[in-house]
Amino acid sequence: MYGKSYWYGKEVEGRLSDIETVFVRGQVPKNYKDYPHIYFTIEYVEMACVHGNWDEIHRILDTKQFVTIEANEKTMEKIPMSIFNRAHVIYRISDVHVAKLKKTDTLSIDAGWYRVHQIMKCNLMEINPDDYKFDRTKD
Repeated sequence: MYGKSYWYGKEVEGRLSDIETVFVRGQVPKNYKDYPHIYFTIEYVEMACVHGNWDEIHRILDTKQFVTIEANEKTMEKIPMSIFNRAHVIYRISDVHVAKLKKTDTLSIDAGWYRVHQIMKCNLMEINPDDYKFDRTKD
């Protein structure tokens, strides 16, 4: 939902799929406590990295709500460990070539000297624009 500070819907990505969620890009809505899951987008995390203000995420982590934060190569090292260790992290890697792989092909991520993580494409969740059709801007 480009241009929106926050919106609502069911999570469709990661291990918290199907949970009612508030997605936060700019400001946390006043009714965030009505939702079991708060998702901080990469835009929010990038702003927090620039300004060093992680108070909202810390405050919500102290509740019984699930928190997901998006990270990428630019933000990963800047996320405080007090958040990183308590939140669900979705690490975004952008590579258009993954779509070209057959279901039986393997995705391999180099994580350092002889540290490789691999998964067959058929075992990955595949999310497409249709999965977001029930997102809404009002509660």
